[in-house]
Amino acid sequence: MQELRVTGVDDDGTSVVCEGPAGRFRLPIDDTLKAAVNGEMTGGQTELELGADLSPREIQARIRAGATVEEIAELTGAPNHRIKRFAGPVLLERSRAAEMAQLAHPVRGDGPMHVTLADVIHTALAERGHADTTEWDAFKGADNRWVVAISWSVGKSRNQAHFRYAPGAHGGTASPIDDTARGLLDPDARQGLRSIDRSVDEPLRAVPVARGPVVEGVVEERAERPAQAPAAAVGQHGRRHPEMPSWEDVLLGVRGGKNG
Repeated sequence: MQELRVTGVDDDGTSVVCEGPAGRFRLPIDDTLKAAVNGEMTGGQTELELGADLSPREIQARIRAGATVEEIAELTGAPNHRIKRFAGPVLLERSRAAEMAQLAHPVRGDGPMHVTLADVIHTALAERGHADTTEWDAFKGADNRWVVAISWSVGKSRNQAHFRYAPGAHGGTASPIDDTARGLLDPDARQGLRSIDRSVDEPLRAVPVARGPVVEGVVEERAERPAQAPAAAVGQHGRRHPEMPSWEDVLLGVRGGKNG
């Protein structure tokens, strides 16, 4: 293997000029050369090993757009650890954007809210009992603007809401992209969900409240009715007392006694 010595850069700045025993050569300054200079390539690694159709820059572009290392590895046929060499810095960039977006202020129809996106999302999901399963991610959309993806588990399914994140002063802003994101920002929508959830327990929990006035009315009506004397009165201690005879019966009884 002949050794080449770099002597400079060509006039248009797109190639490195090298010199060796066999003469002078031009080496294009492409992504592969940049990766090699930056120590992102190991010995024996070739463009074919990274995927014949994807350069390191294209791999990073796909990762930045939301692709995973596993998806790129499957697409290119390259091992995961080689894709990670290029994906690592971009994944850190995405993680940092997702972290910063939590401090952004959500934008509704009446303008930015005073609270942060993280506070709103935590409150909305806590009301539904899903706050402990929240995960944050960020990626660049087709317009090269950051999109924040918030996901949480509901049973065995996974839900997602997407916001367009614009970094700026005081945390920047986060605008909802889909209906799920808009629902998380709408307190009326969240109230509606809570009402639906409570309706499941309505027959068990609402019966005393619904029947309270009727029961009270019956009690009051019964209280206003005059008590009817029973055939045999009952005393305070539950003892039955004989019915008191009328004066006429008493007098007749006395007379009968005297006559007897």
